[in-house]
Amino acid sequence: MFFENQRLNNDIKKVEENLRTNVTSKNQLLVQAITDTVGAGGKRLRPAMVIVSSYFGKIQQDKLIKLASAIELLHTATLIHDDVLDYSPYRRNRETVYKKYGRDMAIYCGDFLYTKALLMLAGIAPANKLTIAAKAVKTICEGEVDQYRDKYVMNLSVPSYLKRISRKTAVLFAASCALGASCAKCNPRITNSLSKLGFYYGVMFQMIDDYRDYKNDDQEWGKPVFNDLSKGILTLPGIYACKNNKEIYEKVENYWRSDNKTNEELHNIISLICSSGGMEYTENYIQRYRQKAFREIENLPKGEARDILADLINKLHI
Repeated sequence: MFFENQRLNNDIKKVEENLRTNVTSKNQLLVQAITDTVGAGGKRLRPAMVIVSSYFGKIQQDKLIKLASAIELLHTATLIHDDVLDYSPYRRNRETVYKKYGRDMAIYCGDFLYTKALLMLAGIAPANKLTIAAKAVKTICEGEVDQYRDKYVMNLSVPSYLKRISRKTAVLFAASCALGASCAKCNPRITNSLSKLGFYYGVMFQMIDDYRDYKNDDQEWGKPVFNDLSKGILTLPGIYACKNNKEIYEKVENYWRSDNKTNEELHNIISLICSSGGMEYTENYIQRYRQKAFREIENLPKGEARDILADLINKLHI
């Protein structure tokens, strides 16, 4: 297990069981496709954030497990749709729904999981808390549109990048913490600090993902490397390199314009970006958000839950 705390591990196991037994449909093809994806695992970080945030208050165990499961289904739905948009054949070292069942089926599966998650939330969360999840999904969609709009844009600014990853990734971590805390009836001050902590954690998470995309020996996350740049997406290392090195700027621009792209060209560009200071620049940004997250931890009551969150932040590294 990824988590060292036994209480959290036990709760995550219950989430896994809930996902296996409750994500059902009368359509067997749909069930088969969804089971492949939900069963692929992953670190279950978002449901973990729901669960740990609830430890600062009180909530019935069955409601907590359903709440955490619903958040994981929302996340899984976004991944399935992402894979369609990115034409991704593999995720977590397994074939994606898009690769195995086709584009249309992948879209249906993503839509089904969105609906399943919202129905699950509606059965356990007060109406005024459902807006947290609804706004998160809306913002994630906006983040995906931002990324689509920014494809092949050479002069992308750091603020634009931060806004994009905040919407695309960080908002669901923030919503996970906010839902866990608010449904456990934590006081607003604690809920607010947890939401901010989740947001900063999510920004770090995405920056590390983007950083690792430049590393050809990184197999831990089960995704193809060099994927972003090859698809016309500039992330922080590339943004820094293109802004500060004219040669790299021109090579990226020419590569994107070319009708005959080669792996040799791509690897050469990646090598230049890695030696340009772009990786160190990204590392500094990651550290900046790590410090922001730890400042929020200082606002939380001392105890087991706070220690788990500190451990989760420390484990998130390049």
